[in-house]
Amino acid sequence: MLTSLSIGRYLTQVPYDDTWFILSNARQLLLNIDSSHIKNGNISIAHLRTYLIVAADREDDITIARAFILFMMGHLWFQTANDTVPLGYLAAVANLDSAAQYGWGSAILASLYHGLDTVVTIGSAITGFFQLLTVH
Repeated sequence: MLTSLSIGRYLTQVPYDDTWFILSNARQLLLNIDSSHIKNGNISIAHLRTYLIVAADREDDITIARAFILFMMGHLWFQTANDTVPLGYLAAVANLDSAAQYGWGSAILASLYHGLDTVVTIGSAITGFFQLLTVH
């Protein structure tokens, strides 16, 4: 799980599953993925952008929606220093009907707290959705 916090009315935790690290499992949701797009169990955000290119002959809306959510997870909500998204996040988009019930806000907040803790204890760059800090 990304987090065990529950904030507000959404009590379902955002899932995380290491079984998606296996390429054959990842291909179930992202058809154009191959081993060159994966490094250390992470998929590059640059590869996810290829799913978001608008083309007239694209009819796979579910794959585009999954890629967009993964892109947002890796590029904005759960940022890392290496511009990749862990394949374990595919568990959160495997069933898009369930995705609306996840506690996204609590997961994003927990990720931000983790990033701030890392900055204070190790001295690295801030990761996570640090744009929340400017709201306060």
